[in-house]
Amino acid sequence: MATASAISIPITAFDKTAGAFGSVTKGLGKVGLNVAKLGAAFATLGVAAGAAIVRSQMNTIDALGKTADKIGTTTEALGAMRYAASIAGVATTTLDMSLQRFVRRTSEASVSMGEARGAFRELGIDVQSFNKLPLEEQIGTIADKMGTLRSQTDRVRIAQKLFDSEGVAMVQMLADGSAGLKEMGEEAQALGILLDRADVAQVEAANDAFTRASAVIEGLIS
Repeated sequence: MATASAISIPITAFDKTAGAFGSVTKGLGKVGLNVAKLGAAFATLGVAAGAAIVRSQMNTIDALGKTADKIGTTTEALGAMRYAASIAGVATTTLDMSLQRFVRRTSEASVSMGEARGAFRELGIDVQSFNKLPLEEQIGTIADKMGTLRSQTDRVRIAQKLFDSEGVAMVQMLADGSAGLKEMGEEAQALGILLDRADVAQVEAANDAFTRASAVIEGLIS
């Protein structure tokens, strides 16, 4: 089985990749991933398996930053919502898509357009004021308002107006109201799994460098 030290020989042999791999190391270090520990993991799991795990995590963090930017929220807020969703059994892809649709539908409703207008009226929300709140506060408000509805079928109906087809999953995530979401956010913070935008940017840069370095190596050995 190959070890981390064994794979360092061909890597360092390619001078062209030095800058790129330096960026990868720097990016990983910013989020607390120690290269020595990664080496031990590679030795235990095998180089390919260990590298795949690290790259998967890098891709997840990269997507966190891009999605947060896309929907106009912070990486910490989105990370906390992703954690709450995972505890509720809601997939990250489902949450991200539901939030994208929610942001669009909220904006549409604020100018008297779209399918969510009736849902906001039924929940007693002034959508113009609501649209100015940070996304995490909007979701907390929706969670509390959903708790006032008479039945689960009403919650599902309203959730589908707000979140589209992902609404059913969101009902599950919002079941404990804003207090439950806050508790999950505090738990995620205590676990140290929330990353700020600067840290995420480092991983994005490392991910880009990793892609460039891989392309250089493939070119040299092809």
